[in-house]
Parts: sequence; C-alpha cells; structure tokens
Amino acid sequence: MAERRYVPEDVVEYSLFPFVSDHLDDLKAQEYLEEQKDIFLAHLSPLLVDYIWQKEPFKLKAVVGDESTPHHLHGCTHFGDNIQDEWFVVYLLCQLTQHFSGLVAKVSDNDEEFLLIEAADVLPEWLNPTTSENRILIKDGELHIIPMPTSSKDLDWLPLFTPTLQEAIQAIHQHSSETLASAEIRKVIKQRLECYPEKITQDFHSAYCYIPAGLAVALTQRPSLIAAGVNAFYYRDPDDLKACRSFRYFRPGTRVMTLVKFTRCLYAQLVQQNFQPHRESGWILPSSSNPKHKAHELGMKLAHGFEILCSKCTNPNLQNGESNDNRNIPDVRLQRFISTLTDKGYFKGELEGSVLYNEHLAKAKQYFKDNLDHTPCNTEQLGCTVLDLIHQIPYSIEELRLQERLLPPEDDDSWLYVSPQEVDAMILKAGGKDPSRCEKSFDPNQVSNSMKSFVDTVSDYEGAEFPKECLEDDINFDSTGFIHAMNKVFEFDEISSDSSSEMDEYDWNSSDEDTSRTSSNSRSEMKSYLKEMDLELSKTTLGKSFECSNKVKKQTTTTTSPTKDFGVFAKEISSITTSTTTTTAKSTASPSS
Repeated sequence: MAERRYVPEDVVEYSLFPFVSDHLDDLKAQEYLEEQKDIFLAHLSPLLVDYIWQKEPFKLKAVVGDESTPHHLHGCTHFGDNIQDEWFVVYLLCQLTQHFSGLVAKVSDNDEEFLLIEAADVLPEWLNPTTSENRILIKDGELHIIPMPTSSKDLDWLPLFTPTLQEAIQAIHQHSSETLASAEIRKVIKQRLECYPEKITQDFHSAYCYIPAGLAVALTQRPSLIAAGVNAFYYRDPDDLKACRSFRYFRPGTRVMTLVKFTRCLYAQLVQQNFQPHRESGWILPSSSNPKHKAHELGMKLAHGFEILCSKCTNPNLQNGESNDNRNIPDVRLQRFISTLTDKGYFKGELEGSVLYNEHLAKAKQYFKDNLDHTPCNTEQLGCTVLDLIHQIPYSIEELRLQERLLPPEDDDSWLYVSPQEVDAMILKAGGKDPSRCEKSFDPNQVSNSMKSFVDTVSDYEGAEFPKECLEDDINFDSTGFIHAMNKVFEFDEISSDSSSEMDEYDWNSSDEDTSRTSSNSRSEMKSYLKEMDLELSKTTLGKSFECSNKVKKQTTTTTSPTKDFGVFAKEISSITTSTTTTTAKSTASPSS
C-alpha cells in the first residue's frame, strides 16, 4: 500500500477531476483547469458568497498531473471546531459532480475516508482502512466504491491491489453501475446531507453587540470576517493580550450598537468564555442586571479579538491609514465569472447599476478576488484586511448611533441549552433512527420489572444466591482437590513423589506402625492449628460458629488411616466454612450483630 500523505487534524482535503484531453501540454492544461475552476466557483457562488467559514474557505487550485494522478483541482479547508464546514464541503462536491457530467471528486480528512465512518454499520466486510485507499469517489452526486475482484474476469477492469487515482477514475467512468455504492450506504450519506442548503441560514445567529464604530462598518461590509475576530479572542495567549492594554485601533469611546451575524459555533465560543478586561484598557461593563450587559460583554470580547488580530499586521501603510488592496483581477476571468453568475440568477433580476445589483456585484468581486490567492489565510493577512476596510469606507459615529433604533431584533439563543431528552433525540437521529418511534417503543415499567426480577432472583439480604432451580442440582465435591488446597493454605509439608497418582504420596503398603506414627503427627499438627484458630476467633462473633466436635475428639483417640483423618478434617472445614459464610452475611445485614 502506498504511503498516505499526512493531513492535519480538523482539515478536509478534496480534489476535483474534470475531463482533460491528453493532447494538451502542461501549460494548456493549466489554463483549462483555471477556466474550469472559475466555472465551478461561479456555480457555487450563491452558496458561498454569504457563507461564514470557521477558519478557512472553500478554495480550489489547479494542479497539473503526472502518470499516476490526472490533472485536477485541489483544495484544503481547515474547519476547526465546526464539523458542519466539513460536511458542507461534501455537499458542495456532490452538487458539482451532479451538475457537471463526467466530473469526479475525492474527499478525505485525517481520519482518511470519513464518509465510510459515517456509514460504518452498512459497509461490506472487505472494506476497511487498508483496502479503501483510492477506492472511494463521488460521481453524479453519488458515492462510488470500487470493489475488489472476485473472479478472473473482474481483473480486466478491477485493480487487485491499491489502485492509482488514474485507474480508479477510469474504472468509475467505464463501469459506473458496478461501482455505485449500495443503497444502504448512499442512504446514510444522503441523510447526513439532506439538511443542506437550508442549514446554511439555520446556522446563522445574529446578536446585538456594542463595538467600536470602525469595526461595525468593517463587519457590515464583510460579515465573514467575524470568524477571524472570534478565533483571535478564543485562542488568545498572554502575549496577545499585551496589545489590549492600550487599544490602538478599537478604543471603547467610539462604541455603537449593531447587529452582528455569527455562526452558532462562533457565537457559542464567544458567549461561553468568561473574561475580564484589563483595568487599563478603558473597557467598563454595566452591571449584570442591566438589560444591555450582554451586548456590552459580547462587544468587549469582539473588540479584544480584533485588536489582537490587527496588532499582528506589520504593513506600515495600513497602520498609517492607507489602503493596500493592490490585487489585480484578470478582466477575462472576472467577466467570465460574472457572466456565469448572471446565468445562474445570482443578481436576482436586479437591473445593472441599481443599489442591490452593485451590492451583489461587490460581494462577488470580493469572493472572486479572495479565491485568486491560493495561499492559506494567516492572522497577519486577515488583520490587514480589517484595517484596509476601515480605511476605505467613510463613516459617521453619529449616524451609526441614530441607526441603532432601526436595528431588527436579535435571535433567540435558547438553542445553547439542550435538555437531556433533546440530546437523546439527536443521538438517535444521528444513528439513523426515528426518535418518535423509539420513544413510543420504550416502556419504563418493563425495565423496572426486569430489574426487580433480577434482584429478587439472584440476591437477597443474606448475600448472593443462585436461582432455586440451580440449588436442586447435586453438589459435586472434589475431596482430593480440596485437601491439596488446604495444604497450601495451612502450609502443610508436601511429600514429594515420582508417582503419577496424586494419592500415591500415601504409602498404603506401609506397616501399621508407620501409619500410626504418621496419624499421630498429623493429629498433633491439626490440634495445634485448631487451638490457634479458636484463640483468634474466641473474642469475635465468628467464634460461636466453631464448636469442638465430640466426633473429632473420639476419632483423634482412635488409630485411623491418614485418609480418614483428612476426610474428617475436610468435612469439619466444610461445615465451618458454611457456618462462617452464613454468620458473615447475617452480621453484614444486621447492624446490631
């Protein structure tokens, strides 16, 4: 198996494989891939322009292939704590492959084929992390799994070992029906994605925040920047907070109330963190009983996050109030992108040049401009972007404060608090079960009766007991094994023997004199042990269980074989053990004993 390339945690990696003619050289193939990229992004733009990513957006980069890997578009998205971003990427790939014929997609993360993890309960037995490499692809919006060959005929088109991407894509194109995943697997994946695209807007949360005027303008112009500010605050360290003592960029004196759009994940990260501003920062919060306390607290946290973000911008022009957005957009590619947007109905019938048309156009240009840069977004770059927006857009603090009265109501955040019943319903739904049906089939009385029956049958106040039917069976007692066990407990001297029989250690053919001598020694040792036991137990409640049996006294005065002595001893110990166990259980159950 080929060595897998390392993928960092919380990163989803994806590739798109459009059909590229073999007659194109590398330069022409690169140009063709860039053209396909613009078409794909334009197709997805209604979903992507207003989307707020947790850390990194959906991006594509043209990659010229080699012998084992065809030409393709590749991307990586760091989704952080928001797993919804990863599944949104899967939804985007399904949308593209469904709309563009012949397009094949591949997606994975640090868990490798995470789509198989979602459908783990319905996977075929042969499919595991070892055999799944380069066999899981998406085509026509459906999951395809390249099977293992089961006969010699299958070897004509099915790879026996790990296939290359070139072989895998060729197999899917030529045998789509054979590689289509089972209905059970596809059903699980569809259930996971059926919430889109409605879930995009459902995951938004708008809340009132008192923030500096410049920051309010920047977030109104670019709502997606909220993720950078929240992440800067959420992952802050003591060195970052040094910039928040003087507040060079976002001083509290310019605060205005505005409605800020978050994702639910970002909002939860911000609101659930306890934080007190430094006394030199100038940020003073109203009392917790004040109705506006929450808005002030959220704004204070956001200001700290964006102050940390912008303090890492090392561009002197931006620090002095100059714009630095000098990225040039190729006219041909931009016009092609806008043309595709128009065909997709992105402008919603607005006349060219109207206010709404210009707003949509500005967002589309910014989105396209961001996707021209293939380098990952870093903190310094995002901080410079915020400062650049503030310097570009003129604003009036007085006008912003007048607009506070016109703000729409904020969203209810009761979704932050989930009851145990709702958690159970979520778990059942994630497992593909209907919570309403499971709730109806659940009978608490049945569980209670089962537990009561178990307790009554297996145990009572005297201790653990077997069910009655088990007590009716005959008891088998292995005297030889018991004697050997007692020898170990009381440390009797073992008589070595080369005989294979366990009982050959006793010389049955010995004289009566030897037998009598052996019995006398055994009895002496036994008496001494019993006296010690009586002395130890005489002052305890267990001492009542041990009685000096007349039978033992009589037998100790009679010369008997060692076998009889040990047999009597075994019976005595058995009765002592039973009596001790009963007394222990009763003393445990009754505190007065």
